[in-house]
Amino acid sequence: MSDHLKRITAPRSWNVGRKSHFWATKPAPGPHSLEGSVPLVMVLRDYLHVCDNAREARRVLADGRVMVDQRVVRDPKRSVGLMDVVSLPAAKADYRCLLDHHGRLHFSEIKATEAKWKLLRVEGKKTVRGGKTQLNLHDGSNLLYEGAVATGDVLQVALPGRKIKKVLKFDKGAPALVTGGAHVGTIAPLKEALVTRSPRPNIVYFTEFETLKQYAFVVGAKKALVTEVSA
Repeated sequence: MSDHLKRITAPRSWNVGRKSHFWATKPAPGPHSLEGSVPLVMVLRDYLHVCDNAREARRVLADGRVMVDQRVVRDPKRSVGLMDVVSLPAAKADYRCLLDHHGRLHFSEIKATEAKWKLLRVEGKKTVRGGKTQLNLHDGSNLLYEGAVATGDVLQVALPGRKIKKVLKFDKGAPALVTGGAHVGTIAPLKEALVTRSPRPNIVYFTEFETLKQYAFVVGAKKALVTEVSA
């Protein structure tokens, strides 16, 4: 696989100019896929506009002035994706990575108290040594948990320790962020989930539309914990 990436062929989720420059920084393998993440150096330069060029961004990172999920990160190619929290302590600014209505990654400014937690969707689970249950999460990480959790549920974890604060169930009435399809970026309450007994994917129904279950990311119990991106 190539270590280079042309801007013209960059993922559609990147909200960057395609023809302003020839090359783009390619994210290093990490917690998110190429299509669902953007490298930290581009977050600082092209999204948050705290730097004018990549050299300045690398200098800021080397000085330890940027945190991802409340941990200092110095790797300019570190991938940042959905629900990750980017913090700039010197500027007293915090941002959460969400999706806009075009399916592009967007960094919404949040309060300092909101930067202390993160939402993680359960993509799968398995039993490991000792009879404990390991939860595999959407950002590539995993946690051990003894409570009742189903695939599709979302964990609200404290940062940086990743202690589980609350389990957001994939239930009727729960607000969910649509992460793909024609209604990407929309936050709406779940109405019904249809399990298909065939190779076809499961369907989730909302009040005004329907989408695939894999595109529904629960963001609260009764009230959404994140704000829908208006852009």
